[in-house]
Amino acid sequence: MTCSLGSIFRLFNRLKEEFRFVHGNVLVLMTVWAVADFAYLLPDAYYSLYVEALGASAFLIGAIVSVSSVAMAFFQLAGGYMADKYGRRFLIVSMSFARALIFLVFATAPSWHFILLGEVMVGVSTISQPALSAIVADSLPSHKRGIGYSLTIIAGVTSIFSPLVAGFLYLRFNLVLGMRIAYLIVSGCYFVSGTMFLRLTETLKRKENHASIKEAFRDYPKAIKECLTIPKIISKQMLNLILIFTPIMFVVRMCIPYYALYAIHVLEIEEFQWAMLQMWSSIVLYAALLPIGKIADVYGRKKLLVLSSIFAVLALSFFLYGNLFRLYIFFTFSALCNALVFIAYPSLQADLTSKEHRGKVIGFTSFLDCICGSAALLLGGFLYENVAPATPFLLQMIVMAIAAIATMIFIKEPKTRAE
Repeated sequence: MTCSLGSIFRLFNRLKEEFRFVHGNVLVLMTVWAVADFAYLLPDAYYSLYVEALGASAFLIGAIVSVSSVAMAFFQLAGGYMADKYGRRFLIVSMSFARALIFLVFATAPSWHFILLGEVMVGVSTISQPALSAIVADSLPSHKRGIGYSLTIIAGVTSIFSPLVAGFLYLRFNLVLGMRIAYLIVSGCYFVSGTMFLRLTETLKRKENHASIKEAFRDYPKAIKECLTIPKIISKQMLNLILIFTPIMFVVRMCIPYYALYAIHVLEIEEFQWAMLQMWSSIVLYAALLPIGKIADVYGRKKLLVLSSIFAVLALSFFLYGNLFRLYIFFTFSALCNALVFIAYPSLQADLTSKEHRGKVIGFTSFLDCICGSAALLLGGFLYENVAPATPFLLQMIVMAIAAIATMIFIKEPKTRAE
């Protein structure tokens, strides 16, 4: 009995030491993501079907998200600059409240044109994303980034229930009304998130004494110019990371709007089953995060990035000609791929980037992702409608296979990780 109690006590002390960094900003962020992740993923299950029901074709669905991606791209650059000049907290708090209002547009949209307006506004609101990513990296100890990113993602475990709730809203109220209710829930959750973000502590000594929307717009041209110089000041390894993962994001974004359409219209999966498949994906994702985070800290990030590309190829091979059983396998591999990338990529990016440039680097890489993603969404819609529905997914398989090889050859981890 004494031995058993001693073992429990030692285990408790080990866990306490392992997660000692979970306080302050990290704890605030985890609490927010428990609310925000559930909300953000709630409308995802039937987004494409909702926009289709409001009058958009498959190509228009991609075009709508593409326009949002363009707006997002340029505001990512400004957001990166502002995060390093004014600090992180101002942008994070203000844009969370802004999103609470923006999602009301989605909830009341009478046609797809209003969804387009809402998506553009969402793109603008992502000006806070570099600040949010930077404050996470700033707040995590360098030797705990893998498990730290795991925990911040695990905080969103509530999103496991998002597809389930979406499915019940669909069955109870039908597609359109169910989605309107979902977006009202999203709006409320973002208001709560903004209130909780007020407890964040600034992590960067600001170069300016104050921040304001007026100052942001005045500095916008300078922000664009300064962020576009990032390739000249980053390390070769960081540049290699960008060159490899920008094409990955291109093909990933090319396919995102069309998974639901392909599964329901081509594979003839029932709408509620689709929601359950997404719920299964979330369960696998969250179950894998902590082990992967620990592995990333002990054995490094590169091997996990290679493995993520391999899992993506395997996943898509089951999706293309899937039945219900194969789609469960698809979502298993896809969730593992996402868990690996969500932890290994930002950890390695933080390892390779100094604190004073972190916001701009994140803004620049997000800019590239969004610009490429905008073109990818248009290409994906064109291929899906005019060539064959399977074409975007086949292209993604090819690019992911090439990315696995490129990561093995061109990516090296730093001997000393940036703080």
